Amino acid sequence: MPDRGPAGDLTEMLEAIGRVDLYVRGMDEAAFAASMIAYDAVLMNLLVVGEAVRRIDVAVLSQEPAIEWAKIIGLRNRIAHGYEDIEPAVIWATILRDLPALREAVSRLLARHPPPRS
Repeated sequence: MPDRGPAGDLTEMLEAIGRVDLYVRGMDEAAFAASMIAYDAVLMNLLVVGEAVRRIDVAVLSQEPAIEWAKIIGLRNRIAHGYEDIEPAVIWATILRDLPALREAVSRLLARHPPPRS
């Protein structure tokens, strides 16, 4: 597989965040916690985000120091290896509190590291 550079991973992150938004649209926390389908779909996309972060060079990530990149990877690890103990309230808080800022930071990084021209 050719090296996509950071642009490929950043784009993948934005797409995963967009899917999370789609899956929880119109829901409140109780509806989210009650929907196994939405919950599982969100966890999968948060795992995708964490995987993408793991692949991006720290020099790129450091351009957005307000984002706690290690915690994103930690959440990915938690989802991959301990998902049965994750509380829906924690994931809901992550969606509301953290994903908007992450989307903005990733968009800024993508503007600084655009995909290579074909």
